[in-house]
Amino acid sequence: MPSETKTLAKRQIVQICQQMLAANLVIGSSGNASIRIQDTDTIAITPSRVDYTVMELKDVMIINLKGEVVEGDRNPSSEYPMHLGIYKEREEVKAVLHTHSIYASVLAVLGLPLPPVLDEFVKDLGGQIEVAKFALSGSKELAANVLEALGPRDAVLLANHGALSCGSSLYEAFDKAVLLERAAQIYVLAISANKGEPSLISEEALVSQKAMFEMDKRFKRRR
Repeated sequence: MPSETKTLAKRQIVQICQQMLAANLVIGSSGNASIRIQDTDTIAITPSRVDYTVMELKDVMIINLKGEVVEGDRNPSSEYPMHLGIYKEREEVKAVLHTHSIYASVLAVLGLPLPPVLDEFVKDLGGQIEVAKFALSGSKELAANVLEALGPRDAVLLANHGALSCGSSLYEAFDKAVLLERAAQIYVLAISANKGEPSLISEEALVSQKAMFEMDKRFKRRR
């Protein structure tokens, strides 16, 4: 693969990890990020246990879709099976982010799905965000649980763990992670107010926004 393609992918990983830190979606080396490398069967993925404040291009790992290391001197993120499972199942997905954002994690700990509480929610994320059943981090069981709960949507909550978002680029996946956390915060605060169930988006609006989400997916598959 061209060296400039790999370098670009690595640079984007480092940049997005800095953005996740700045947005309080992760701390230290928690969470992980990956991106498909264009026109190859490989992905660039964050290394295991490297603090994002000191992570460099040389730390980013390149692995193939079998999970084998292609380039790099460190261990890839232990969550790579979860990333690979999504790439194999969802051809339109080009990037995956796993975050430990606070309010999404609150819902994940409570085992509560995130219903559509914002008007842009369904259009950007695809519908109610489900909670993947708990399994050990890095396990094939967790990867399977995440894939099942994710379905055709672009985000999922991980029981007692955190959240995941995906998109056609790292920057789109990041925007979806931010939206997920914002919606989760609003939902948690709303139910904490103890004034009954929060008001959700109308069924008519849900249908319209779901159609927009599906149209966007079809466009990305054709690209």
